[in-house]
Amino acid sequence: MNNNDYEEMIHLAPFGYAYHEVILDDKGNAIDYIFLDMNKSFELMTGFEREKILNKNVTHVLPQIRIGQFDWVDFYGKVALNGEKQEFTEYAEPLNRWYKVTAFSTKKGYFTTFIQDVTIEMDQMIELEKQKSSFETISRELEIIFNSTQDAMVLIQVDDGKFTFIRNNEAHQKATGISIEEINGKKPSHFFGQEMGEIIEKKYRECVEKREPVIYERILELPTGKKTWLTCINPVIENKDVVFIVAASKDITLEKTIEKEKEDLLQRSKAVFNEHTAVILNIESESGHGRIIDANPAALSFYGYSREEILKLHIQDINILSQSEIEKIKLRALSNNQKYFLFPHRLKNGEIRFVDVYSSPIRINGKKERYSIIFDVTDREEYKMKLFHEKELLRTTLLSIGDGVVTTDKVGSITSMNKVAEEITGWTQKEARGKSFSEVFKLISETTLKEVENPIEIVLRSGKIVGLANHTALINKYGDMIPVADSAAPIKDEKGNIFGVVMVVRDVSKEKEQMDRILYLSYYDTLTGLYNRGFMEEELLRIDSSNETPCGVILGDLNGLKLVNDVFGHASGDELLICAANIITECCRKEDIIARWGGDEFLILLPKTDALTIERIVQRIMDKCLEDNKDGTQVSIALGYAVKKNDYENINKTIKDAEEHMYRRKLLEGKSFRNSIINTMISTLFSKSMETEAHASRLKDHCVEVANRLELSSKDLDELVLLAVLHDIGKVAIDESILMKSGSLTEQEWVEMRKHPEIGYRIAHNIPELVSVADYILHHHERWDGKGYPHGLKREEIPIHCRILSVVDAYDAMTNDRYYRKAMNSQEALEELRRNSGKQFDERVVDTFLQYIEGKDL
Repeated sequence: MNNNDYEEMIHLAPFGYAYHEVILDDKGNAIDYIFLDMNKSFELMTGFEREKILNKNVTHVLPQIRIGQFDWVDFYGKVALNGEKQEFTEYAEPLNRWYKVTAFSTKKGYFTTFIQDVTIEMDQMIELEKQKSSFETISRELEIIFNSTQDAMVLIQVDDGKFTFIRNNEAHQKATGISIEEINGKKPSHFFGQEMGEIIEKKYRECVEKREPVIYERILELPTGKKTWLTCINPVIENKDVVFIVAASKDITLEKTIEKEKEDLLQRSKAVFNEHTAVILNIESESGHGRIIDANPAALSFYGYSREEILKLHIQDINILSQSEIEKIKLRALSNNQKYFLFPHRLKNGEIRFVDVYSSPIRINGKKERYSIIFDVTDREEYKMKLFHEKELLRTTLLSIGDGVVTTDKVGSITSMNKVAEEITGWTQKEARGKSFSEVFKLISETTLKEVENPIEIVLRSGKIVGLANHTALINKYGDMIPVADSAAPIKDEKGNIFGVVMVVRDVSKEKEQMDRILYLSYYDTLTGLYNRGFMEEELLRIDSSNETPCGVILGDLNGLKLVNDVFGHASGDELLICAANIITECCRKEDIIARWGGDEFLILLPKTDALTIERIVQRIMDKCLEDNKDGTQVSIALGYAVKKNDYENINKTIKDAEEHMYRRKLLEGKSFRNSIINTMISTLFSKSMETEAHASRLKDHCVEVANRLELSSKDLDELVLLAVLHDIGKVAIDESILMKSGSLTEQEWVEMRKHPEIGYRIAHNIPELVSVADYILHHHERWDGKGYPHGLKREEIPIHCRILSVVDAYDAMTNDRYYRKAMNSQEALEELRRNSGKQFDERVVDTFLQYIEGKDL
């Protein structure tokens, strides 16, 4: 029997076992001892749990261990130090139990204890002593039944075929929770129910009839859980009659559990052997012949033999190496602490496969066997050959990849560099080879400019892959600082020994610039350079939770941005936004936070600022707007402000108040700004086209004369005058090269030119003062015959204002010089109008205009 068998036997023993180490003070006296090992019976007898006390001091587990008449620590210390063996029975006060103890030491400073819980026996003996005089009549029965036993015992009275419980011992009381008073005088069915009661009484009758012990097992539901009891009932005979039955029950739940676990373990072991996909062989090793004793189904499938065939073989019939070669392999493997061996095995069909064999000696029924688990690694060995052939390919690849690659030996000297690494460092491979890595690759922190730890040394020291920290830069041969990234990794041989390091370096300058750009865009408006709304929303959260009151808010809305975009194009609108942003920045303080809040809105936060200061800043912005003029367009910003006076006020409410103030100001300032925009557009039109103030004045005069003769209302007359001045306002958005072209326009240029009525319509529609003439501007190029644009209206569908302007504008254009032709005389122009009357022009309007001009010429 080996040590493992002894240990298993001790741990399954029904007596308590524990192994301890004594702790001594400076004078060599025992002051404590440690729990090093214990069995299950020790746990049950002491109430301790192994996991909670293992490797702990007894004074921590039982602080009262040294309080009382018996000093357990001192006693066990003498046993451990003197090598004594002591057997004694003592009362353990902290546990309130009696124990019979055998203590001995086989190693100085350590001791072993075997214990038996004799509390019941001792308590019974004490109780019997106390009640001896009162219970003399039953002392003989109690000594027979209850003396020196830990079994749960019950005394049953037999009277005329009936069975009545008289008493039970403490073990029975503890297991069942039934006291003597409760059990006395009761029938079995009272405690176990009618069905179980009848079964128990049947066993009692069998005992009475046979007049000999009866043993049986039963499963009971007890307060401590479901238990299996082995019960032995013994008849007590007086005067040839069975007058009592003594039932002694023993809890065999643990034994049953162990028995089941052993059976389960056996079944699992069989399942592992028979169902595992790994090849498993049991080989006889005692005689040295290596006969195959057993093989699992996976082994039969792998080798191609039947079970009968393989059991007739020896391992040497499969392993094609000689015994001497096998011994050499084993020696090499053992020197490297290798746990497996690589062998070539021959299958039944003659094929040779390489296998890893994991062997372990085992003993079955006293005989030595070798338990071998075998894995087919033929593919792995073939891969090794392929890897060897791919070595040159890998080397070539490393030298040609897009990142910089450098290798070092095991002391950190450079052995190779690819072209990219040469470009990054400025060193050639010839110059760098043999030099220390840190001499060629000078790595520093971008933030501190201090040298960072050499990654090659870290890898050589730790054997692990190391990545460069963020913000690492390389100082190249020419002193330039280049941001770099990537990592270093160990180069290992097949035995796992590090023989060098490979470092992959990537120039991340462009990536860093891109990241900086992304970071900038996440906080700033790209057009104005101010903070954007995303940044400002975060800042508002910070301001709202801080104590920076009073905190002012100014909200500004750029007047007329849409109009400028429509008239002058989005580039002009962008310039207007930039101009407005510059004005606001110039007029605010350094500590103020300015953001482009929306398309044409600006938001300014002014921490620790009162209303009076804010008013002065608002006035500075307004004054500056009056001073600045962008291409003849005055910058106009409607401004509103509010102040968050207390910490508990919500900043969003303050912004809302500022917004309402801004809208009130915007209503007051809007009309004057729109007038300035209209004047600017008219000036722009005159400057970039053939339209002049004189032309507009003539059109206005002629239109008034025709309108009066046609008896138009004063409202229509006012609208006609406005149309005469603004009908071509949409041309401000047409390219000047088209407007001023001396030759004929191309088809594409005509497409652009024909857009000006719609552009003019949008402009007028966005200005309240011009809304009334927006439709007239849209249709002023329609023709009487329906061939005009943009909608092809004809005859009376065309507003009268447009019909009058069409005739007057045509006459003025023909009688004045243009870039592309000389002017006609008045008669020629009038004749042209007659020819197109009823086609391009309204006949009634033409006749009226002819009468006006011819009468004027007389």
